[in-house]
Amino acid sequence: MSDPIEEFFGGYPADVQAMSRKLRAMVNQAMPDSRETLYAKDNHIGYSATGSYADKIVYICPLKDYVRLGFMWGSHLPDPDQILVGDGKRLRHVKVYTLKEADNPALEKLVVAAWADAPTHIKKKA
Repeated sequence: MSDPIEEFFGGYPADVQAMSRKLRAMVNQAMPDSRETLYAKDNHIGYSATGSYADKIVYICPLKDYVRLGFMWGSHLPDPDQILVGDGKRLRHVKVYTLKEADNPALEKLVVAAWADAPTHIKKKA
């Protein structure tokens, strides 16, 4: 059985595919028990505790020249390396341009922090 996320990555240049795979492996390890969901029409893979789009915590968005590693509640995360960008109320991301950048330990620290913070942002059903 083929992996739809691998098929999704296949539509991008080889270097973007490699960075996406590296980030995917790191996120899956750093967010144990998270639900990985492909949102192909929205051009990203989302990670949440519930599988709900509304509860998404982290996302990976491959683009033509780089990969965006995004944090839905990034403004709440500790960022001592100051690698998060964005100026909205809560959304932040990191632009990853090389495989070496995808290996930056600061990225995993952000993902771990986002996963630890996730329960405070899960939508409660009425």
